[in-house]
Amino acid sequence: MTAVSHLQEAAECAAELQQTFGNTQLKWVLFFCSAQLDVEALATELECLMPDKTIIGCTSAGELSPAGYCQRSVTAVAFPEAAFHIETALIEHLDQFDFTKAQQQVSHMLERCQLKQKAPLKGHTFLLTLLDGMSDHEEVVLNILNAVLGSTPMLGGSAGDDLDFSHTQVVYQGKSYQNAAVLMLVNTACPFMVFSQKHVEDTDELFVATKVDSEHRRVYELNAQPAAEVYANAIGVALDQLTPTVFARHTLSVRIAGESFVRAVQSANDDGSLSFYCAVERGIVLRRNQHLDIPQALDLLLSRIDERLGEQQLILGFDCIFRQLELRTLNKLSRVSDRLSYHPVVGFNTYGEHVNGIHLNATFTGVAIGLGQKKSAEL
Repeated sequence: MTAVSHLQEAAECAAELQQTFGNTQLKWVLFFCSAQLDVEALATELECLMPDKTIIGCTSAGELSPAGYCQRSVTAVAFPEAAFHIETALIEHLDQFDFTKAQQQVSHMLERCQLKQKAPLKGHTFLLTLLDGMSDHEEVVLNILNAVLGSTPMLGGSAGDDLDFSHTQVVYQGKSYQNAAVLMLVNTACPFMVFSQKHVEDTDELFVATKVDSEHRRVYELNAQPAAEVYANAIGVALDQLTPTVFARHTLSVRIAGESFVRAVQSANDDGSLSFYCAVERGIVLRRNQHLDIPQALDLLLSRIDERLGEQQLILGFDCIFRQLELRTLNKLSRVSDRLSYHPVVGFNTYGEHVNGIHLNATFTGVAIGLGQKKSAEL
């Protein structure tokens, strides 16, 4: 069951969501909240109104609902005990997270899940990850979790804050946290499909990161020249025109094991450097991208989901904020929003998407959940 609220007061918003979810056999609530709302107050109100439910969520850079794209709203989905069993966990201090802690946490979640499983864990379980989008630790945490999970698919998104880049938060049982992650281990007999779609292709225009602060994802030099200047010259704009909208239209990629992954620019800094959303290292080769048509690519994805699953009860979607910015610039946002409204989509615009241990940019990543009890698949 899904819900959306556009009310701006935390108590009123929580009450509206409670009217939808409160008096039902729904056990777990997942929500995505505009950073313009008081997420701490909202989390507290939801916990007070629905003490019998496990509630997790995060702040966003825009929301996805069954009506399409939203702003300054809260979108939510609740899962029934009849079809799902879900184990949740909070990870604090992401900078201290290691393989041993991951083993202990995941093993504990799997053991508890097995006791109440709706179907055998293998092939019928996925892990949802929500991380603080300003923590700079997504890659390490996701890689560790993926190593521990083995063949269990993993997906999710990094919390946003409407492009303020100052205060992203995750929520766990009535409290909000920074430098933290929340996990949902979902077991179900319903068929599901994990997907991740990008709308860019590599070109042969290359840049080498020659001076880098990898800890803070900052590149000072490309091709041994000031990074922001090199980038601006390559895309044909002045330095003072480097904005999030421009970055959204002109992404870069890195190849890992023969596969291309977007490394999107977050900001141009006063010292001439570029800050990135994802990990960057000295010596990496960045390729300028060619952007494809997002509506057309989305149509292909939704058609494949329809063919694979038939009718869906839910599509949890994690959509890069750059896709929204690009769509706005091209006056195509309403077209994509209309397409999404024909499907039961709930999600948010992220500061990075997660799939199977990889931190991505410029993708639409998620999981579609169908009806019935067919074997799950992965796209």
